[in-house]
Amino acid sequence: MKKVLSVLIIMIVALIVNTSISSAANCQDDQHAPKLFIGGGALSETMYMIFVTLAGPDAKLVVIPTASKGEPDVEKIKQLWQSRGIREVSVLHTNDRKVASSTGFTEPLRTATAVWFSGGSQQRIADAYIGTPVEEELYRLLERGGIIGGSSAGAAIMSRIMIMGGKSQPKISTGLDLMPGAIIDQHFLKRNRLSRLIAAVRTHPGLVGFGIDEDTSIIVYDNEYRIVGRSYVLRVELVEGAIKIDAFEDGDILPIADH
Repeated sequence: MKKVLSVLIIMIVALIVNTSISSAANCQDDQHAPKLFIGGGALSETMYMIFVTLAGPDAKLVVIPTASKGEPDVEKIKQLWQSRGIREVSVLHTNDRKVASSTGFTEPLRTATAVWFSGGSQQRIADAYIGTPVEEELYRLLERGGIIGGSSAGAAIMSRIMIMGGKSQPKISTGLDLMPGAIIDQHFLKRNRLSRLIAAVRTHPGLVGFGIDEDTSIIVYDNEYRIVGRSYVLRVELVEGAIKIDAFEDGDILPIADH
């Protein structure tokens, strides 16, 4: 009896995983390809596999681990992503802006179809790449139909007005302009960051805040946001002088016109 129950549990989990991946992938049939995959923190393998599916079977992935402290283990990173099904994986990393601006450093990005920003400190990413040819190549990748993903610091870096730290009051810095009109915060409910996102939106009333919790992501398409994952995304905006908060969960679709 116990063996039967174990088999049933495994089958149910497998069905849930496959349904989540298929649901996200099928969205590509209805509209243009996804542009961004923005994760809120620690992600399950199910979430990574959704990104892999969105990137496509012939993806050329560039992983940028610059948010992490210390030198990355390049071979380990490559093997990890290859084990997820992406055959062609490059690692792009430096903490030196001169290197980031040097001829040839951005070569992997010029032919890439997907980019992944690993977690750590978003300010490390900003210090290394904002205003360099790396930033320019990221925009070009999106223009030619590629996808950029990341979680934790890799999510925070995607908005130009970037929360780099702080508790109830945010410390603001400059990130990438991958998601115009937004401010992104992550580890949102787990680390109780609602007050700092509200403060950031009050300081920048023309922008909309998105607080993304653990193992949850926003997939950004041309005309809509799609929520996937096991927790919530909170949208925070200033409407006629008052803070308005909406919560969204797995399967919810938000027309971009709404924000």
